[in-house]
Amino acid sequence: MRFLFFLLISLTANAQWKIQSIENKASFRAIDRLGADNIWVSGSKGSILKSTDGGTTWKNVCPNRFSDFDFRGIAVLNKNEIIAISSGDGSEGKAFCIKSTNGGLTWEVVLDKKEKGVFFDTIKFKDSKNGFILGDAIDSKPYLLQTKDGGLTWTRTQNLPNIMVGEASFAASNSCISIWKNSIWFNTQNRIFHSKNSGKTWQVLETPFESGQSLGIFGTFFFSKNKGIIVGGDYVHDKKPTLQYAFTQNGGNLWQTQSNYERNGLTESISKINDAQFISVGTIGTALSTDNGKTWIVKDQESFHVVSCKDNKCVAAGGNGRIGVWHFSSSQ
Repeated sequence: MRFLFFLLISLTANAQWKIQSIENKASFRAIDRLGADNIWVSGSKGSILKSTDGGTTWKNVCPNRFSDFDFRGIAVLNKNEIIAISSGDGSEGKAFCIKSTNGGLTWEVVLDKKEKGVFFDTIKFKDSKNGFILGDAIDSKPYLLQTKDGGLTWTRTQNLPNIMVGEASFAASNSCISIWKNSIWFNTQNRIFHSKNSGKTWQVLETPFESGQSLGIFGTFFFSKNKGIIVGGDYVHDKKPTLQYAFTQNGGNLWQTQSNYERNGLTESISKINDAQFISVGTIGTALSTDNGKTWIVKDQESFHVVSCKDNKCVAAGGNGRIGVWHFSSSQ
């Protein structure tokens, strides 16, 4: 096992993040947590990082044999069970899933897909038994795997609507799936697939986002069965305005936007800080909303891929080994 320590960097004048630089300089793409202090981060260079003190110190618990793999998704089922997905082509041995049942001390491969074209984008769990993995489309259908036994066995969902030519999802922030009780949403570049009954039946919802190889939706976030936000942009052509946000109040049947939602760059992840306050991050920087995501105030240009908040504490992670921690007061 490898221990990683951080260097605390001075804050910029406008930012509120306390930035840490992990020595392996990995690109971090996923965060999951049990509470304010028990936090897991995963990404490239065999990174599966664990913090038990709210992000002050980190330990890489990824086995050395997986040090060359890119773990773009992580799911914490409970204090002992953690699952991470490796992103890469199955024909190259890069599409697999590992699980720990002892808090990261040891790991076992529980899913290994060797087919060409299999590429995992996101993993999300409803509870400690029921979860989903979304991958790039295969055979004109979305590639969605489901487990009912905590990730030990997986089956492909067969009853999904057809995918369109060129339609795919971005493995950017482990954010292409959102689950609220029995409702499941997952996104491609510009459409949402929605199930109201834990995956038994599905419908396709249109969105105002455009679709392209580097353009579209990068994350879907629902905070009730009706209220949700999708985020995105363009990670290549980041010098022209593109849509960053859209929100719904009816489960995704209708998406609303505003003219000021168009900015240069990319928004990848959203988290809820408290009752009405939200935070978004991306290569574009950090923005805050105090009205449930309807309006956004730009706070800085700190680049992160993913953010997660618990008990007024937000943790964000991004490229070059960067992790940020932001403590909010209830009145902030």
